[in-house]
Amino acid sequence: MQADSGPWDGAGLPFETIYAIANDTLALRDVRLFPQIFALSAGNGEFWLTEQGQVILTEMLALLLDELNLGDAQAAIAAMEHCPHDVAQQAHDLLLLALGADGVPADPADLDDAAILCSALLLGAAGKHDAVPNLIRETSAGRTSLYFFKVAGEIARQFSEATEPDGFKPKLIIWDLDDTLWQGTLAEGDEPLLNPRRAEFVRSFNRHGIVSAICSKNDPEAARAALQKFGLWDEFVFPRIAFVPKGPAVRQIIEDMQLRPVNVLFVDDNPHNLHEVAAAVPGIRVVDATSPECDLLLQTIADEHRDVVRNRVDEYRILETKIAARETEALTDGDFLIQSDIHAVPVFRMDNLDFADRIEELINRSNQLNYTESRVAPGEVRRYLLDIDHYHVYSVFVWDKYGYYGLVGIGIYDFQANRMEHFAFSCRVMHMGIEAFLIEAFKECRVEIDETQLKKPLPRQDASAITLQPYSDAVRERLLAREAPRDWSAIQIRVMADCQSGAFYHYSRFRDVIDYDNRPRLFTLPMMHTEEYKAQKFPPYLVYTAASDYVSWRWEERTPRGRDVDLVLSCMDQFAETVVVGGKRKCLLLLPPQSAPVEMYGVHRNCDPVELHRLHAVFNDAWRAIARKHPNHFSIIELEQHLTRAECSHIHHYIPSALKRITGMIDDWYERASKSD
Repeated sequence: MQADSGPWDGAGLPFETIYAIANDTLALRDVRLFPQIFALSAGNGEFWLTEQGQVILTEMLALLLDELNLGDAQAAIAAMEHCPHDVAQQAHDLLLLALGADGVPADPADLDDAAILCSALLLGAAGKHDAVPNLIRETSAGRTSLYFFKVAGEIARQFSEATEPDGFKPKLIIWDLDDTLWQGTLAEGDEPLLNPRRAEFVRSFNRHGIVSAICSKNDPEAARAALQKFGLWDEFVFPRIAFVPKGPAVRQIIEDMQLRPVNVLFVDDNPHNLHEVAAAVPGIRVVDATSPECDLLLQTIADEHRDVVRNRVDEYRILETKIAARETEALTDGDFLIQSDIHAVPVFRMDNLDFADRIEELINRSNQLNYTESRVAPGEVRRYLLDIDHYHVYSVFVWDKYGYYGLVGIGIYDFQANRMEHFAFSCRVMHMGIEAFLIEAFKECRVEIDETQLKKPLPRQDASAITLQPYSDAVRERLLAREAPRDWSAIQIRVMADCQSGAFYHYSRFRDVIDYDNRPRLFTLPMMHTEEYKAQKFPPYLVYTAASDYVSWRWEERTPRGRDVDLVLSCMDQFAETVVVGGKRKCLLLLPPQSAPVEMYGVHRNCDPVELHRLHAVFNDAWRAIARKHPNHFSIIELEQHLTRAECSHIHHYIPSALKRITGMIDDWYERASKSD
């Protein structure tokens, strides 16, 4: 009897039999059975080139698309796990051809969400791992479904992990000097000869988000003089130059920089030093500077980070200064935080649109302080920000007397599911209480964070040493000047649509000339009564969603009279006078639907939907009268004529695709109005 040599691969079976078995298997409509079909055909690779193979492949594609439409990324990934590369590529080509026209493959940008996800999965299964994130990035523009970005993220992670089996993601390179960065030994009187390729690595790493430190057994003054001569001293942070053992020195550098060993590479020419550091710092990666693998590894790291445009040297220079100050003054943890004069700014919802790329980078780079251990796909953050009926989003910017840290924390909370989707921070603000500060910010939205849902325990540290700075106009302009510079003198349009203002800004083709409101930084009609409007900036063109000021609490927070109908009408007239005065302003009024089912007018807690429904007709009519009185200054879009019931979360909130369509109407209005002036 012949010994069993492994699972049968179907070798020798007629194609008709493979087709029949595969067809019966697919009739069960379960993608989890795909591996059985791939195993069956493993010894008959040419089956997939036959007409029968094409039919089976087409049926498999249909089932795979159904699975992706349901959002089950893991089932789809598992289904294709054992697919041969050439068959996956064939399926990918077949998919594009089937969705194209006249024998021309479809342009990926024209495909629907499920087809894009399927295309990305097939490319990964074909072994083209780098193509997966590229395809998702290139086709994500204009997509609004969070389902798409969640599934895309899982597919992208599946194939990015396949290219990083050891989890090595360098943030820091620690360099020896003698016979590593240069040839020669300073302590023996040699004149060092710089290795120009490695010097360029140091400069390139700095430009692309990876910093370099030094750990060298040398005289610190002599080493500094040599590095200054080569123009390299300022390229390094946290230099440890002393005749001390390198194991403890490297461990201290990593601790001071608040990094993890898995994110660090140590480069040295001495085998004893390499073994000592590897033993003292478990998880660190070491490489022999004399080996041919060294420059190959450094070049690979440089190539993998060429798309990152961020220099972090100044950020770590601040950390150097803080550590030096603390060691000199010998302060307790609490006293050091208090004397640091820490300021933090919580930035809410759509005000984060200008910082979406930085938020995405923070979530995907953060490991040590990523309390949900989550990641995002390219473009997913913007969808969180635009979906205000499901998500509260807070970022936090921080600075202290030592320097500016920038956007260092992010929390994204699904208030429909009562779950924190993302909660991540930069290691540069470790032990400063920023986590507690952001938790306090969420309480403004009546959100209590359930720490048991987090993957890591939060530090037992409060935010008492932090001074809260509101995201006022002045603070906003300072932060934007650093993070996303704008020409404020070019602003022509202000969108006053409360929490949806940012969406109109985001979708507009005139983004460069738009400023937009976001609570609490906004204009509201009661300001006409309190005269706060005098401190507001009104450019030549205004877009105002009247619905924002129909609700009762808007008035109750500013005047004891509350939402008195006569007061509202009076403030409307005052606003109209402000627009008309001087004859230079024009205002587009977005009037909310007034004939929807009454339950849609329950827009907030303790709201009386019947009363609010009645007032919509009253206030809308008043705005129409103002527009008739001042036709050269006021235009109206009746949203009731442009929105379906399914596009309204409630009468004042609209889904992203509707907001995008309304933005097109706003853009058209501005284009006509500006040309007529």
